[in-house]
Amino acid sequence: MKLIPGIAYLRVQRQVYVGYSMALAGWIGEYILHYDKFPKPNFIRRALGKLGFSFSSEEEDERYFTMFYIKGNTGITASWDIEEDRIFLQVFPLRGRISRGVTIRVEGIEVYDQEVVSIEPAQRLPKGVRSLGINPLIIEDKVPISIPYWGSLYEEWQEDLKLLIMVDEIFDKLYREEYRCPICFSPLREEKGILVCDKCGFKFAPVNEFERVVEEFIAEEFSF
Repeated sequence: MKLIPGIAYLRVQRQVYVGYSMALAGWIGEYILHYDKFPKPNFIRRALGKLGFSFSSEEEDERYFTMFYIKGNTGITASWDIEEDRIFLQVFPLRGRISRGVTIRVEGIEVYDQEVVSIEPAQRLPKGVRSLGINPLIIEDKVPISIPYWGSLYEEWQEDLKLLIMVDEIFDKLYREEYRCPICFSPLREEKGILVCDKCGFKFAPVNEFERVVEEFIAEEFSF
């Protein structure tokens, strides 16, 4: 079982900072679940490269190591607190108010023996928006005890078939509110009651359509 970036919660003024944050938080969460430790800088470098960001600079002192990446008008800083074993990533506009940015916080809570990955506003939210509405990922004893809105657990067979079965309520939000693909953030299209991404090939279906979708998939596979 794995964790992947889930529903792209772009309703907050459709800002791309939230979308980038979800992809990064999902990959970091999967890394922690798989390796039971926080990712090193090389992992974040690869993740930012996958999102199309280019290296700009880095700084290091006795306590912090920080990298700076850019893509168009968007900047990302990734900082490691060596003493406290914490990671902070900030996604923000290079031209404009930093308050529009988003922070990804990765830290261990020793008291509860938990690892937490959260997505938070960098400073303050846009006018009229009370919260991002994004729950954190909380891992305890290598098991996620809180699955965030941006995360989806899936089995290996779903990856092989490029088919993701979603809880009905989550699928309805994806369908009604015109979200992009949770995997690659490309536009989705409807096909026979499910959503299809033409870029990465994944199909998204609600639980109540599970049997029909699988039966149709098997029929297509053996139609030759």
